[in-house]
Amino acid sequence: MPTLNEYLGGIVSEIASARKMADLQTIQIAREYAKDELLKNFSVPRMKIGTVDLTIPFARAGSLPILQLRDFAYDEITKVFKTNYDPSDREADLQLKKSLIDLESEYDEIIDTLSQEIKTVNPRYAKYFGNIANRIVEICESLPNIYWKETNIETLRESMLNRTIYEAKKIIEKTPDNDVIVEASKLMELDAKCLIYAKMSISESGMEWSRYEDIDGNIVETLIPE
Repeated sequence: MPTLNEYLGGIVSEIASARKMADLQTIQIAREYAKDELLKNFSVPRMKIGTVDLTIPFARAGSLPILQLRDFAYDEITKVFKTNYDPSDREADLQLKKSLIDLESEYDEIIDTLSQEIKTVNPRYAKYFGNIANRIVEICESLPNIYWKETNIETLRESMLNRTIYEAKKIIEKTPDNDVIVEASKLMELDAKCLIYAKMSISESGMEWSRYEDIDGNIVETLIPE
């Protein structure tokens, strides 16, 4: 994950690169104007950046809450099924929650083991959480308050595996407080209270080369503000 200064600095750098691309295009246009008897009498168009106003959402990765399996698994199930999960069936809903609690010891054991062996959760560690995802799918298949109309088993299994790995990473990798989450897909999964909005106004201030002769007769080139 990037730090906030890396992320915001990258945005400014991309805008500067866009200006460079515009100037390169201006050079090409100037050459075309110079070759044409009529166009060479016109001024060469050159784009400049006025002020760019940005509102940038992000979340501090280190401040994200650590969730138990019973909480994030239930949240993911209801998110995947949406209206095809009926929480009003109290008996089935309680059965799901109890089954998720029963799985927590297995999940916590995996977390404890990996925390002692690794510091970063790479894709190859997905196999450790595959059984958790499969067990949750089996639980969902047995419940009468879930309707498999718009969601299939593989979709649920993949979504559950990805969420389990994501939650495990927060524990194992112990994300520093200065790291931020900027990916739209991850921000959409967070509570709105976790989001922070940075407002930036970027204005162009160009530099140009200046040549002059010093007292010793040497030609000196330097950059000065336009």
